[in-house]
Amino acid sequence: MNFIKDDWKGNFVNHKNQYVNLIKPSERSYNDLFKWLTGKNQFKSLKKNQQSPFSVSTNEYKPNDIQDGLFYIGHATFLFTLHGKNIITDPVLFNVGPVKRMSPMPFKPEELTQVDYILLSHNHRDHLDKKSLQLICKQNPNAIILTALQISTLLNKWRIKNKIVEAGWYQSYALDEEFNVHFLPAKHWNRRGLLDLNQMLWGSFLIESKIKTIYFGADSGYCVHFEEIGKLFRKIDYAILGIGACEPEWFMKSSHTSPERAFKAFQDLGAKHLIPMHYGTFDLSDEPLFYPEEELKKLITASGKKEHVLFPQLGNKMYF
Repeated sequence: MNFIKDDWKGNFVNHKNQYVNLIKPSERSYNDLFKWLTGKNQFKSLKKNQQSPFSVSTNEYKPNDIQDGLFYIGHATFLFTLHGKNIITDPVLFNVGPVKRMSPMPFKPEELTQVDYILLSHNHRDHLDKKSLQLICKQNPNAIILTALQISTLLNKWRIKNKIVEAGWYQSYALDEEFNVHFLPAKHWNRRGLLDLNQMLWGSFLIESKIKTIYFGADSGYCVHFEEIGKLFRKIDYAILGIGACEPEWFMKSSHTSPERAFKAFQDLGAKHLIPMHYGTFDLSDEPLFYPEEELKKLITASGKKEHVLFPQLGNKMYF
C-alpha cells in the first residue's frame, strides 16, 4: 500500500518500539489516573439517576436494506451502507466489562448479518470488544476486517478467522469496491494489558465514494491532523467526531475531544455536516451522559450553524 500523503514516510516508533502521535503523547501516568479518580467531580450531583439521551422509538434495521445511508447503533458503532455494501465501525454491542450499556441496542445482536467490512480503529475495550467481534465474525464469516498495524496480533489470539487487512497512517486499503477506505491519524494511544502500551497502532478512517465521503474520527484529542485531513480531502460530507468522555478536561483532552474541541475539529476538516458520537452509551468519565449533547447544542446555536450538525437517533436510518 502506498502513502496518500507525499511527505509521509510511515509511522514512527520510539526507542521502546512504541507507536507515537504526530504531536505529544496521549496516554496518562498512573499518578494522573489516581489524581482523577480520587479528585472532586464537579458533575457529581448531575449524575444521580442520570439517563441516556438515546431511546429507540422505532427500529428500522433491516439486514437486506441496501439503500445508501447511516444507521447508528451507539457509542462509536455505526453501520454504513454504500454501493450495496455494509460497513460497521468499532462494533460494541454489549456491556464493556463492568461498565454497563446505558443506551438500548436498537436490535438483537444476533440479527447483525450481511456485514461486508468491519473497521477497527484501536484496541481499547469500548471500541474493540471481544464478545461483539466474535459474534459478528461468526455471523459474517466473509466480512473483511480493516484495521491498524499490529491489531491482528490480538485478533489472532481471539481466534478470529476473518480476513484481516492492516494499514498505517495515510494508507489506503486495496479494495475491489466502488469506494475507498483510507486509514488516517488520530491523537490517541493503545493498551489492553499492563505491558503492551502502544504496541499496536490507532487511527481514524475516511470512507470515500461517489455518493458520500465520511470521516470517522474514532477516539482522538484535538490536534493538527484534522486540518491536514481537511486539506487532503476537500469534500467531506460527514465528520463523525467524539464529544463525550471529556471531563475532567485536564485528564481527557489529550485523547478525547470535548464538544467545543470537536466543533473546532469539524471546522478544521471543512466538512459539510458534523455527527457527534461517543457519548450517552457508556459512563466513562466525570460528565453525565446527557451533558455533551446539551453543550454541543449550545455551541451550534451560538454559531448559527445549527443545520450543519446532525444528531442520529438509535434505530433510525439516515438515508444519503
